[in-house]
This record gives sequence, C-alpha cells and structure tokens, in this order.
Amino acid sequence: MKKVFILFLIFTLTAISVIYAQNKPLQATIGKLAGKVEVQLPGKDWRAAKEGELLPKGTMISTGFKSSAVLTVNNSTILVKPVTRMKLEDIVQTQSGTSTQVYLSTGKLSVEVTPQQNQTTDFTVSSPTATASVRGTGFDFDGVVLVVHHGVVELKNPSGQLRQVSQKQVSFISSEGTVTAPAFVDSTQASGIVVEAAQQQQ
Repeated sequence: MKKVFILFLIFTLTAISVIYAQNKPLQATIGKLAGKVEVQLPGKDWRAAKEGELLPKGTMISTGFKSSAVLTVNNSTILVKPVTRMKLEDIVQTQSGTSTQVYLSTGKLSVEVTPQQNQTTDFTVSSPTATASVRGTGFDFDGVVLVVHHGVVELKNPSGQLRQVSQKQVSFISSEGTVTAPAFVDSTQASGIVVEAAQQQQ
C-alpha cells in the first residue's frame, strides 16, 4: 500500500511539473523610459514606472505626451509610444516557445519579434477594432493601421475577416469595419495612409 501511495505521489508531482513547464508564466522587463510613464500592476494603484522592474501579466502601462517606454518579453521588444495605454494580457512559456498577448486601448506600439531556433514565438496585439498576430516580424500598429517592416502579420477585424500583410505593406480597418487590401508603400506613403485611416474613423 505504501509503495502504491509513493508511486501515485511521484506520478502526480511529475504531471504537475509537466503542466507547469508547458505554461510557465513570464514577465516583461522595463528597459529605457522617457518622460512620464506609469504602470498599474494587478490589484494595485497607478504609479511611476522604474527602469529594470519586472511586470507580470495583467499590468497596465500608460505613457504621456513626449513619453515612451521600451519593454522586453523574452525575445520580443515593445516600444510603447507617446499617449498610449496598453495591457499585458498574457505572457507564457510553453513547450514549443513563447506566447504574448497585448491589449492596446489607445495609442501606438512598435513591436520587434525575433524568432528563436526550434522555438515558436506567438505575439498578438488586440484593440477594440482589430487584432494583429505575428510570428517573427517587426511592425507598427495603432489599433487601426498596420505597417509591416519585415515578416508577415495577420490583421483581423472583430467579424473574422483576415488578411496577410507582408514586408513593406500597409493595411488598415476602414470606416465600414473591413480590413483593406494590403498595399506596398514607402515610409512617406505610409504616413499618408495613417492620416487617411484616421480621417475615415472620425
């Protein structure tokens, strides 16, 4: 009977360790800060952010005018641009790689996702109007307009319409809520599309 109990205990502990290893929680690290940047950890009040501090999932980040913050999550870098509010919804280490989910309430993010050998990197940024999902790429996203610098990003609206946006392409959510066809543009043209998209949303 004692041997059976010991075997059961070993089996249980092994199962728990495997489950934990498959979904190990990670934290984001605050790098360089500029201007007024505040964080709100889960269940806490808003306070000034500090360079080098660790942020668990559920943390909110807010930047003021002429302010920015750089966050690193494993092999991904997030530049939180001025007048932006975002939430770290989920950050986990899985058996196959890492998974990060960010919710962008307002503002704009620049994201750089560097793939790791033999590891997958899932990175998703959601907003009230669209969701951008990537695996190893760099892009700018303000919740409406997506500009891809390299790699491929999936842009999806709430109704499920999805388009693949590739390197040096721009796509955005129209005033009707549809995902526009990706278009190749240079940096000057991209600025014009951002303005056009913003005007359509008004």
